Amino acid sequence: MRQKKLTRRFDATEQTIYRDLRATIIKLQAISLRVDYDLLGGDPTVRVYFDRNGKRYISECNQWPHFLDNLRAAQLAIEYTYRIGEAYGVNYTEVKYQDLFDRIFAALEAPLDPNVLLLGSGSEWWEVLGVSRTASRAEIVNAYRALAKIHHPDVGGDADEFKRLRAAYENALKEREK
Repeated sequence: MRQKKLTRRFDATEQTIYRDLRATIIKLQAISLRVDYDLLGGDPTVRVYFDRNGKRYISECNQWPHFLDNLRAAQLAIEYTYRIGEAYGVNYTEVKYQDLFDRIFAALEAPLDPNVLLLGSGSEWWEVLGVSRTASRAEIVNAYRALAKIHHPDVGGDADEFKRLRAAYENALKEREK
């Protein structure tokens, strides 16, 4: 059976979209970037995650039947939100603008979903923190802070799980100092 060719909404290639997305993420001084979509093409939904100053942001799109159009739309949402800050004179490198950044990007801030922020079941520090073994110090700190907001005993988390999280974090930092 022959599949019908999908009409594209945007002309941008995947390479162009990723180039533009990386450029914006760098300008925002985000420390991580993750793009999720179904490579087999069954679901065209695209989610773009990035972390900045201990917060996770997400731009999601499932408006178009082709995943590349949804990727472009998600990328443009981040780019145009960045441009709003620029129009207001936000200097993303200065701490004094963090409050304004938070207000501008509030619509993209990812909700604290306990299912997303579960501790990894492995025994290695990168498995517990949910980062790659080659994660930078900033990525490790960001992952720890995000997980601590959910798993700390003061906010209803399990004390033993938090100890496991803390041990993974300390081991990661020790390994990065070597």
